[in-house]
Amino acid sequence: QNSNRKPSAVPTLFVNTDDGPRALTLEDYLNGNFQYKTFFPYWVSDNEYLHQSAEDDIILYNVEMNYPTTIMTNSTMKQVNASNYVLSSDKHFIALESNYSKLWRYSYTASYHIYDLIYG
Repeated sequence: QNSNRKPSAVPTLFVNTDDGPRALTLEDYLNGNFQYKTFFPYWVSDNEYLHQSAEDDIILYNVEMNYPTTIMTNSTMKQVNASNYVLSSDKHFIALESNYSKLWRYSYTASYHIYDLIYG
């Protein structure tokens, strides 16, 4: 969703719905017997990335500490009808984008709501 994200590898998890591990077959694919989930991290430092949870909360995840922090809840995202977000480099502010409207080629209009993550 965030168009300013750094390119990164896209880990994909294949979920086997059977009880034990086994090889994925062509029949599994053709019959729709497997599921996959893709993941698009937005790296903000060498050891931290942002992503939206299944509940649409914005999570900052520290890979060295194996520790997630919710920095913006889905209720705030819904309140402003946010379609995109960007975190400041010092991680003190987040801008939520809403009312996005493409004008022509690379131009658009949008509304931005800026939140102070330190002092509220």
